[in-house]
Amino acid sequence: MSSSHQQLALDISLREDATFANYVGAAKHQLDHPGQLVYIWGARQTGRSHLLQACCQWVDDAIYLAGLEQLDAAILNRLDDRSLVCIDDVDQVIGQQAWEEGLFHLVNGLKDRGKRLLIVASQPPRLLAVKLPDLRSRLLAALVVETDTLNDEQKLQVLQQRANSRGFDLKDDVGQFIMSRSARDMSSLVNVLALLEVESLRQQKKVTIPFVKQTLNL
Repeated sequence: MSSSHQQLALDISLREDATFANYVGAAKHQLDHPGQLVYIWGARQTGRSHLLQACCQWVDDAIYLAGLEQLDAAILNRLDDRSLVCIDDVDQVIGQQAWEEGLFHLVNGLKDRGKRLLIVASQPPRLLAVKLPDLRSRLLAALVVETDTLNDEQKLQVLQQRANSRGFDLKDDVGQFIMSRSARDMSSLVNVLALLEVESLRQQKKVTIPFVKQTLNL
């Protein structure tokens, strides 16, 4: 694994906390399979990008592509010499001829060289509106990994991991109180945690239930 978490293509950096150790759920175990083409899908806030970036952390010459709608499909040219190519939110460009053709040739080029391609999308490959038949057949043949929908216990575990990585403790009762008073999706919960972190540092107070009540005006 690259110890520097080096900045990759297009000034996109990997999140340091996007590791397999920090991923809560079973999907990460499916990535032990040596499939050359892996298709990761799931709803928003289920760790899709987390898994993709975690894979990049283990390969020195990996490249991570995101924000495809702002890029030119020509960026896919000559990527087949990389050991690992990771492409996030491929849904954004599916249906565009240049992107579909570029992806098809990239799949073939990486396969011929024994390299890996990981793709992330919001729906399974059979539901992806791919126009190019050859690309569709390649995606349907991929190793498909669905990300995890977390239960409350797992959400609490994620929040506690994030709190620990930011240098403060989140007790079980405090985390459960936050979840009982907030929207239950991970995006909202993480935003609440970030607010509590800022206020905890500003006020030099521990994150307790009274502190949460005061900060969130409960």
